[in-house]
Amino acid sequence: MIEFADPSLVQRELVLLPEESIRVWPTPDWEQLGRPDGPGPETPSEDESPPPEGAAAPEDEDVGATPPGQGTTAPLAGRITLGGPSVVRLTPDELAADPELARYAAAEAGRNTYHLVTLAITFAPEPRRPRIEYAHVALDMVSKTGAPAPVAHSMDPMRIADPVQVSKSRILGPQLSLLGVDASIGEIGRSVKFVSHQPLVQALGLQTSSPGWELRRNQVHELSGCHRLALVVRAPADADTTMSVTVSAGAKVPLLRRYIRRLPDSLRLEASW
Repeated sequence: MIEFADPSLVQRELVLLPEESIRVWPTPDWEQLGRPDGPGPETPSEDESPPPEGAAAPEDEDVGATPPGQGTTAPLAGRITLGGPSVVRLTPDELAADPELARYAAAEAGRNTYHLVTLAITFAPEPRRPRIEYAHVALDMVSKTGAPAPVAHSMDPMRIADPVQVSKSRILGPQLSLLGVDASIGEIGRSVKFVSHQPLVQALGLQTSSPGWELRRNQVHELSGCHRLALVVRAPADADTTMSVTVSAGAKVPLLRRYIRRLPDSLRLEASW
């Protein structure tokens, strides 16, 4: 086992460009609906009561956010920084501190080369709006035509999750119908409590040419701070490999909108020793 020192990664602040909103809120034609003055005041539904005067807005609401149907198309800037990628070719000499790994690399030298690729993604803690719901770091690796495809031999982290206490209730009424929580006549109920492990970071695409990581906020953690990502790439010994990096993110503005940025320069993994 060998522990490599963390490389010095070149940092670049990303400006992600917006794609179409994941949810679409059409603007009604009020004249066609016979209401030329537009909508009147909303009436709360039966299961939705108005908040008391002076009450604070729920934490999940974007106070002063753009109304539905009038979303912004501004880029997502100043929120995500990408460090790297950095690459180290894992030669027998590089692995000499571990004789077993060095022998393995020497035995593979005629068929495959191995490279350690390191990245880091950082989420700025401020500003908190728009809130980033998820981010995806996608890698795409290509070798020359006819050569075996390069793959993600191993990845780290594979999964980081937070334990969350969950409570669920199931209520059966007459004729085995599922009832709401306010049902009380002829009901049979059961409550179940368990611990759910909600992922914060998880690897995708192990042993493929298109690996990546998904980072998603959960009930315990927001997407904030730095996350180190690393993988070992196995590529054909006689073919150079190129790796492109694409970063996408979903943010509430207030609709959930997807932003994306592909790095203009690809990382080159040299095949020669």
